[in-house]
Amino acid sequence: MTPSELPPLVLHGWYALHQLFHRDEAMAPDPAGALEDLFTAWGEPGEAGWSGAYNLIGGSGGHLLALHLRPSLAELSACEMSVRRAASGGPLRHVQSYLSVVELGLYSTTLAALEDARTSGISPGTPDWEALAKRHLDAEAEKRHARHRLFPVQPPELPWISVYPMERRRTAEDNWYLLPIEERAGLMADHGRIGRRYAGRLSQIISGCTGLDDSEWIVTLFAADPLVFKEVVTEMRYAESTARYAEFGEFWTGVRLEPGELAAVLRG
Repeated sequence: MTPSELPPLVLHGWYALHQLFHRDEAMAPDPAGALEDLFTAWGEPGEAGWSGAYNLIGGSGGHLLALHLRPSLAELSACEMSVRRAASGGPLRHVQSYLSVVELGLYSTTLAALEDARTSGISPGTPDWEALAKRHLDAEAEKRHARHRLFPVQPPELPWISVYPMERRRTAEDNWYLLPIEERAGLMADHGRIGRRYAGRLSQIISGCTGLDDSEWIVTLFAADPLVFKEVVTEMRYAESTARYAEFGEFWTGVRLEPGELAAVLRG
């Protein structure tokens, strides 16, 4: 395995499901109470994860976004079915969803592991490399900031949400996956420096879809002021990692619904 073929080391956290619903005003809003009860029960974060309901604004093709974070795919599936049953016969029609798993890509940790491997005469892709990489991953997983990223909670002071899918370009001229790991790490370091300037004003969840759904990543942003979404996405697009190597899908923007507000939204 060459450095160009080496993916970054990754830690995984909760599974995530983003569900998009359209409100059909011609249908009766009877199940609103059942949905309200579900999201009220699931709204408090804990080891079992959490869920949030969001009133969407604009041309997303939907009116309601449901975000679920759970420890296992089986628990996420049960959650999805509970929402669909509660919404059955009511004003909500399921439009689209994204299945993913929260991830933390560790480029700097990968470079450190590679340096240790070179010193020890270990080749990437071998059993010795897997053992060495696991030691680095285990050490990273113990860090507080890693657990915060892998098991994220929406800060209550940041009620606005922006969700969009993202992929890495794979054209003949600009193919992210053919870049050496050192070059990818440098581009991601520049990307991270931009993001850190928004600390306190923005919180994010990066979840990977590869092998689970149609996109490669889902980016979920939280902010107190929705203008922050425009600012950060605009600035990021000038970074080379985005300008040359990123493709974006549809953006969904909305605000989190507090207990008691969901039924009112469903009733229009």
